[in-house]
Amino acid sequence: MRRLLPVLASATLLLAGCSRRERANPFDPLNPATSGRPAGFVALAGDREVRLRWQAAQGTSLIGYQIFRRAPNETGYRAITDVLLTGATSFRDFPLTNGEDYAYRLYFVFLSGIGTRPAEDVATPGAAVPWLVEGGGTDLVQVTPDGRRVVDRFGGYGGTTDVAANPKDGRVWVADEGFGRLVVYQPSSRITVSIPGLDRPLAVAVDPVDRTGWVCDVGHDLAYHFTPDGQPASLPIAPLNQPVDAAVDPSDGSVWVCELGTDRVKRFDSGGMLFSRPVAEPSRVAVDSTTREGWITSYATSTVTHLAPGGQLLASLTDFTSPLGVAVDARRGRIWIADPGAGSVVVLHRDGSEDFRVTGLVDAGELAVDLGSGEAWVVLGRSGQLVRISAAGVVLRRLGGFQSPIAVSVDPGGR
Repeated sequence: MRRLLPVLASATLLLAGCSRRERANPFDPLNPATSGRPAGFVALAGDREVRLRWQAAQGTSLIGYQIFRRAPNETGYRAITDVLLTGATSFRDFPLTNGEDYAYRLYFVFLSGIGTRPAEDVATPGAAVPWLVEGGGTDLVQVTPDGRRVVDRFGGYGGTTDVAANPKDGRVWVADEGFGRLVVYQPSSRITVSIPGLDRPLAVAVDPVDRTGWVCDVGHDLAYHFTPDGQPASLPIAPLNQPVDAAVDPSDGSVWVCELGTDRVKRFDSGGMLFSRPVAEPSRVAVDSTTREGWITSYATSTVTHLAPGGQLLASLTDFTSPLGVAVDARRGRIWIADPGAGSVVVLHRDGSEDFRVTGLVDAGELAVDLGSGEAWVVLGRSGQLVRISAAGVVLRRLGGFQSPIAVSVDPGGR
């Protein structure tokens, strides 16, 4: 009897080995990685299109893949491709309708017929192109317009601090404190221009009219002005004392600067300084392109200051905990303010009265408004999320997985 024990043990090991080999089969429903479905399947929304991606699989019985789609107002899925070859890993579905949900299924196709366990995803096309950077991060991150997925990460940065997308040409300007430079990226051509020689570039602002950019360099106590190809567009603004943020008035190209070191907000044009207004510990500034008025937050003093184009005080609003990010939707007359201490975003009318609040947004630090749709995009640094909010204040999507997202900007697209 004792002699049989090793034989039985060996048989048990062989059976276990067979089981493990079967579970390693990507087509096996009990495979812990794939569940028998095509792996890595994602639907990436774009402008009037959806790009589908997946990982290639290997198998002697596999002859390819087939994609099915359920479009708006359709009750079931229908095939939108013939059998795709086994080497295929992507498919572009177009033209589609922006703002509508499209559901997809990707099936394996075998010699014996189509598989029974599809991979599934949903996407909502849109014109907007959201961009995000993480605190001290090494990537510029592009997100889908529906806020469901990361489209791509563009690496090579030393430590990102801010991002600004130009709504006229789609160029993305990135402050890279880690490498002491400003980077201009053109998505359509994938050309990157690096502007070196900075010390601590903390904030960047773009002029949508002449397509130039401003960068606040706290290390040099200057605000530099560059063309998209990296050439000086004008002399730097100097002297400054801790310039921490800037905003451009597209009506005349003038620039508003938060000067933290002197507790002032200053406005400059090509002829020099237009005004210098005391504002205690200014944090961020945004300009209303319709009224040409400025909105300034102060994280430290729990205040939002509203200034006229000439610097006159219009209002000092105190119903905040620690206001930080600010963006103006000039088309709809709204001012969006992130209040991380209160875990909310506050939306004001131009007269300073409150329109609505969006709560449940812990550590909502910075935000941007899609000028096309009126939607807002907010970064939550502590939870690593990007939140998409409708123009009516409804949270539409939360996308997680980021490392301390610090800034967001939205190109409305549609050009």
